[in-house]
Amino acid sequence: MVTKADDGVSDDGEQTGSSVSAADFPVSIVSIDDPTYSKNFEHFSDLEDQNPIELPVGQYTVTSHSNLELLPQMSEPYYEGSVKELNVTKDITAEANVVCTMKNTRIQLAYSSDFTANFTEWTITMNDGSANILKFTGSTNNSANPAPVYWLISENVSQITINIKATNLAGDPINETRILTKPTGGNTEFWTGGDALTVTMNGVTPDPEDPNGVGSIDITVNVTFAEESEDVEVPVTPGTGGGDEPSPDPDPEPSEDAPTLSGEYLESPLVYSISSGSPFPEVEVAMDVPAGIASVWVKATSNNSDFAEATAALGLDTEPDGSNIMTNQQLVGVLPAIPEDGATSYSFKLGTLSSALLIFSGEHSFIVKVIDKNGEEATGTLKITITE
Repeated sequence: MVTKADDGVSDDGEQTGSSVSAADFPVSIVSIDDPTYSKNFEHFSDLEDQNPIELPVGQYTVTSHSNLELLPQMSEPYYEGSVKELNVTKDITAEANVVCTMKNTRIQLAYSSDFTANFTEWTITMNDGSANILKFTGSTNNSANPAPVYWLISENVSQITINIKATNLAGDPINETRILTKPTGGNTEFWTGGDALTVTMNGVTPDPEDPNGVGSIDITVNVTFAEESEDVEVPVTPGTGGGDEPSPDPDPEPSEDAPTLSGEYLESPLVYSISSGSPFPEVEVAMDVPAGIASVWVKATSNNSDFAEATAALGLDTEPDGSNIMTNQQLVGVLPAIPEDGATSYSFKLGTLSSALLIFSGEHSFIVKVIDKNGEEATGTLKITITE
């Protein structure tokens, strides 16, 4: 197992070539044919000590990640990777090479001497359009560069908004906004995990009518893409908003074509006793999507650690929304059907996950979200309690 896009970047944005050890990464090997079967190792080094290991004939997904919880903001990078299909056949040694890549984006904020000399205090926020907002504060007495932050940027974000609220030497407030656009050179138009941004507050434009005043703040930004070694300058353009810290917009009124969800167990939790011997009911969420389906997300949670590990191996525990089942190949054969792009209806059913529930007692939840072609969405939660 190897890591890719290692955090080989110093606090001033220079590449250092350092690497990350995967020895303590937990490893999970889950059967595609029977998701209830898995082999788990607390550390990759434990697996190496037992290598090779024996598995029943079949296909498996191998997943590994940093020995940490992936959070919206972290003080260190988080790595994750998987091999979708490992074929195990009788008397043949199979090998899986899991490449773990950074899932969060490194943000390093730097203050030039010109910037700190012109302001007594400042607050700088970075916003990707979600509620996960980065906030940095500083003052004359606390002007050191802040430690880098590893930020879990939302999916399909091509622009980041920087808001600056500062007080100049005359005591006047300066409120400004800048927009950072993902430059060409990466493998995608969107900001992704593994990108490393250095944001430098590197100067000011003076106010000619006030020697102690500031007319504008200059910012330069450079990024090193996950798959590249040279940094690239990021386009920085003025934005609106006056430097105020943003907050998520309230939910707009849904349109007539907004998607809707329906299902018996969205209304009330399902409680099932294994000892009852009665058939497990079919759990279904019907989706009506007049504008056409763009994506369907499912996130699984459980107070049963074994079931949580099984669903995590399928990618259903990823923050914040779980997995897009339209692009998750691990769910092919697990779910009875995968929604088609642009379809106006879809029925989400648990499929083989139902049989897994009968093995793992506890309280389980499946948060289901559909997003349509207009960007409108509907979310519901299936709550299932399994008792002995």
